[in-house]
Amino acid sequence: MMEVGSWLWKSSYMMHVISNAAFFGISLVFTFADEEMLKEKIVKKYLKFASLFVFLTGATGILLLSILSMNGMDDLTNNPIGQSALIMILGYTVVLFVFSLALIYKGGEARIYKKLFGIMFFSYLFVYIARVYLTT
Repeated sequence: MMEVGSWLWKSSYMMHVISNAAFFGISLVFTFADEEMLKEKIVKKYLKFASLFVFLTGATGILLLSILSMNGMDDLTNNPIGQSALIMILGYTVVLFVFSLALIYKGGEARIYKKLFGIMFFSYLFVYIARVYLTT
């Protein structure tokens, strides 16, 4: 039984990290993109790819948190790993909200897309910095 849990943890963690990095990369590119790249047709195409990464990040994050809490982590505020998990949940919530706004935005203005992707990029950057600070 322990091997199944270990395999599930490792595969979920790999998918989580890869989807997180892919979305972080997309948000980085569009945060610092020029006007030509921020046309609505191009952005909407990449938002479709990003939707998959956001979904995978959330689904694997829930699975990882479930596995992590099976070991008796009742209070996530007691230790640095739990605190970093709470920061990840907060960052993901912000990103999910802003991502939803980007999906429904129909204006096509490059500066709005740039601001939305900037919020997502810097939210993820803050989460990564906080995780490194808390877990090392």
